[in-house]
Amino acid sequence: MLRRLCLSIALAAALVLAATPVWAGYYTTIVVTSNTTAYEKLALNLTLDIDGLVAGGYITASGLDTRITDTHYYILPHILAEDKVLWVGDVAGNTNTQFLMFTQQEPIESFATITGHGGYVTIPDDPALEPGDVYAFGIMGYVNTDAGADKNNIRKDSAVKLYVSAAETLTFAVTGGNSLVATNVTSGFMTIMVYCDGFELWMTIDDVEQDRDTASAVPDTASDWVLFENNVMPYVSYYGEWVVP
Repeated sequence: MLRRLCLSIALAAALVLAATPVWAGYYTTIVVTSNTTAYEKLALNLTLDIDGLVAGGYITASGLDTRITDTHYYILPHILAEDKVLWVGDVAGNTNTQFLMFTQQEPIESFATITGHGGYVTIPDDPALEPGDVYAFGIMGYVNTDAGADKNNIRKDSAVKLYVSAAETLTFAVTGGNSLVATNVTSGFMTIMVYCDGFELWMTIDDVEQDRDTASAVPDTASDWVLFENNVMPYVSYYGEWVVP
């Protein structure tokens, strides 16, 4: 039995994998105990000997034949690292919540990107990634639009930022240039696109235009790119940037 303290949530999982009549393969039960309030779409992680599972023949080297589900077998976003499994799920308050990890399933194409609670992604500054005056950004995933400090989807200091500026409000701001604002954006899975063609700047969410203004070139700075800060996105299915060389 492993125990790991993470974000005031005690995680325990039986490492003995048992055969299940529900799906072919094997499974283990993960029990999450919250001693405080309930959480929605919480990024969770559990230390696990992934190499040992591969060596034992329980999973393939890629790990893409695994699944994490709730007790209703609803498939949840997850990813395997060298020494842990990360997933996103709802956790009940002041009680136990069970999750199931299945192996030897039909391989999925890719994992979700899960940075973990309080985690983020850093991309080093690179001249090839400077947006200039013709560019596009795209994000697909679950966005938490509750109000909060520094909830940044995209941040490049002194250059550009896409962030939750107020409750249910997303703002794309170019330093020294124009801004785009989308309001009444409920938390959920969505696709956010920002385009600048050198003449106009506009933002869409799920193919619905939210705001439009005149184009603004993004300043060229030496700052790194920082993505998905402060739990703004518990999981990400896709991120892309397009620039004109």
